[in-house]
Amino acid sequence: MLRISRALPIGLILAMLCAYVPAQPALALSTSSEIQLGRDADRQVQDAYTVVTDPLENALVNGVAQKLWAQVARKDVPYSIKVLDAPDINAFSTLGGFIYINEGTIDFAQSDDELAAVIGHETGHNERRHAVTFANKAQIASILLGIGSLFSPFIYRFGQLAQAGLMAKWSRMDENEADAYGVLLMSRAGYDPYAAVTFMQHLQATHNEGNNLVDKFFADHPATADRVKTLLNNGDVNPAKRSNEQLLTSALHNQAEGRYNIAALEFSMVLKRDSQNAQALLGMGETQLALGQSAKSEQTLAQVTTLGNEQATKVAEAHLTALHDSQRKTDLLRANLQPLREQYADAQAKEAQAVSLLQTRRDAGRDQLKAIAARVQAISYSLPFYPSRIQARPHSRLEVIVKNFNAMARSLDTAMAKTSATIGGIGTLEKNKAAGMLKDDADTFNELGEPLKLQQAPAQQLALFPSYPKIFGEIQEEDGDMLRAADAARGALALLDVGLGKVDQFFKYLSRAQPDAMGDISVLDFNALTPSMNDAVEQLSKAAVAAAQSEQLFDMARSDWLEARITMLGLGFPSERYATLDQALADRWPGQELSYEQMVQNDLTPGECAAATIVAADTNTTPLAIVREARAENRSIVEVANARGMRSKSLEIFLGLTYLDYVDDPVKEAAGHQ
Repeated sequence: MLRISRALPIGLILAMLCAYVPAQPALALSTSSEIQLGRDADRQVQDAYTVVTDPLENALVNGVAQKLWAQVARKDVPYSIKVLDAPDINAFSTLGGFIYINEGTIDFAQSDDELAAVIGHETGHNERRHAVTFANKAQIASILLGIGSLFSPFIYRFGQLAQAGLMAKWSRMDENEADAYGVLLMSRAGYDPYAAVTFMQHLQATHNEGNNLVDKFFADHPATADRVKTLLNNGDVNPAKRSNEQLLTSALHNQAEGRYNIAALEFSMVLKRDSQNAQALLGMGETQLALGQSAKSEQTLAQVTTLGNEQATKVAEAHLTALHDSQRKTDLLRANLQPLREQYADAQAKEAQAVSLLQTRRDAGRDQLKAIAARVQAISYSLPFYPSRIQARPHSRLEVIVKNFNAMARSLDTAMAKTSATIGGIGTLEKNKAAGMLKDDADTFNELGEPLKLQQAPAQQLALFPSYPKIFGEIQEEDGDMLRAADAARGALALLDVGLGKVDQFFKYLSRAQPDAMGDISVLDFNALTPSMNDAVEQLSKAAVAAAQSEQLFDMARSDWLEARITMLGLGFPSERYATLDQALADRWPGQELSYEQMVQNDLTPGECAAATIVAADTNTTPLAIVREARAENRSIVEVANARGMRSKSLEIFLGLTYLDYVDDPVKEAAGHQ
């Protein structure tokens, strides 16, 4: 199970357990009873989280899940999955087929296959009934002892929600069994089972970078190295143990999905064993073309034509003809670099100014976050009891207080999580600590500047130079969005500070409240504390809304950056290479992609084409309509997405997946963090 960020009230957990555990052995729990418990828990999860309704994210998650669930053994379980608005890397399951995945995990996964590894793992827990077999008398005490360490630092002080719910800490055996079952489902559903390993490798690399989004994953689970080792003992997972036929099938799947760099790695494994495999050579030549390795692609495709495979030769010759045509066009490319160098210097100067402003806002935001955290801790000591641990009677006054208390805690958690992510995401350029968007932009400028130092740039770079002004503009737009995001985050924290004052007042009223003869809050006390309670709920809700607005702006900045990075891949030249972007987008949204001719006619970059396709799919229109709207209103594609009400996190996620199609290399990443 992945790291958990919030969970079910302990009282509910105990109630669910005690209803069944004492009376019968765990394995005797019927499926219908298990499903009912899952429904009860689902209501609590939805009280604790905001469920993401974005159509693209839900289509992605449910599309992957349905393929996996078509392969399950427990056909009597009504599997379902919800996307939760939480930034940390997390997924969890309860009982009866109810599975939840944090939006942060979708953002983190490098491909549909890695997402399948996560969902398959949680499905494995349900299929093997780990929650049922885990719940016996002897283990209840240890569960409760373990839950305390899983509270969020803010919610723990208020005593509202446990981080993970009942199934926070599976045994090592259960984890490995869920991994193995997930891999089985992945293989049967047509996903690359090795993605279960690459997901873990990405997690480890992120952990090594000091990213706190994965801290509790490593606290609550068997060591990543141990899980990877166990996974690699599986012959269906380990590339070294898979047959050439299995490897080739996986490589072709990844190529068709647009996962070009991973496909190239697998084609190379096949060719090490069978250097004359025509299908693998053709696939390698095509992925080399996708990755911008034109010379290598031409050499590989030429080799295909010597093998006597008629079908492969026909395809290879078509690619070679197109490459030769683009080579002839290359001879006509020329560039006067001096004006471009001047534009680059101007963009650098503007970036330096933005960096200074962002650092100032980041530092002020950090101070606000520290002050808020200290105030939460101080206020929490005035709380006379933990409402969420009280089993209030339905329709009682105490139940109203508990529900409002939970609403306060939820808003507080949301405001803190989103403002922390925004302020922390700005990052730093401090030596040996460089991180976040500031580092990403610095790396981008370095990459843009290197070709400008050359006397004669290569053809693909010459073809990219005309896009430089747009890339500079996207970076400046990104800086503006980040500045607005930082200001919005600080505004949200100011609102939160006011809200905490109202919470403090509410707690003081609550501390003087007395129970009546029925164990409820007296009518007199309830009437006295209701105004302060409502004020606190309303003010904290305002802070949460403002924090969500800061997150929207920050994800717009991330989308600006990714749009630029996709263009920097050089996908606009030659047309054969642009076709690989078309293919990757068409795999997700058939018929929605923009053709090479449309890109040229509308003076678009590949990044803009990708963004327009994603926004069109999310808002139920066409990419050309998005482009025309942007031109008519003098807006960027990212701004059009925001104006149309699109969740910018969704745009950022799918632009990221498109970018990773070309650059994802878990082997290199793992080696770089050893």
